[in-house]
Amino acid sequence: MANFRTHVTVAAVGSGLLSTVCLGAGVASPGEAMTLSVVGTLGGILPDIDSDHSTPIQILFTVLGFVTAFLVVFAHVDQYSTLELWLLWLFVYVFIRYPAWLVFTRFTVHRGIFHSLAAGLFFGLLMTNLSYVVFACRPLLAWIIGSFVCLGYIIHLLLDELFSVDFMGARIKRSFGTALKVIDYGNLGTSAAMVGSGCLLYLIAPEADSFADIFLNEETYRTMSARFWPSAGLFR
Repeated sequence: MANFRTHVTVAAVGSGLLSTVCLGAGVASPGEAMTLSVVGTLGGILPDIDSDHSTPIQILFTVLGFVTAFLVVFAHVDQYSTLELWLLWLFVYVFIRYPAWLVFTRFTVHRGIFHSLAAGLFFGLLMTNLSYVVFACRPLLAWIIGSFVCLGYIIHLLLDELFSVDFMGARIKRSFGTALKVIDYGNLGTSAAMVGSGCLLYLIAPEADSFADIFLNEETYRTMSARFWPSAGLFR
């Protein structure tokens, strides 16, 4: 499979190029395009969170601990003193960063359900909901953010499958087929839980009409195509 640096680099380049296309088509502002690049890169490392001591899982639980701790503090800012808020923040962060991390790694298997398209859709929908509810993004931007996370996720799976083929030795490695799969066929219970969670996230997600109106509209792609090629005057 591809290493961490390769996953980050390819996801960052792919997300950066696509976010620039969205910027040129007027779908995203400069600040939003930068956000799309970042979340797409994040999606590119998410599948490896099921590796117990991988860099992605350490980054994920560190960020999750920080964000959750601040959200809890913000929710109780009028109830406690500054010292109590400090202690509350520290408790929430430490709990998520260590005990929650240990429980997660205990019950996950590398290249299991998290290396599947179902998981990619789940994380895309999760980010859509978080963007809308927690970060107050408008529905259109929330869906685009979720789509970029899902795209980065799929790029990771494709890279792992690509690296499962030894082109120099003209052979297929034993890991081939373990990354890019619809669900984890070896654990149908976990797969059902992931699919069910994804369906629930879709049901509670913000309206997708604005997203569909833009990305299912031929005019959007004509605009992207027109902005993609340089004008003749550039070379005069």
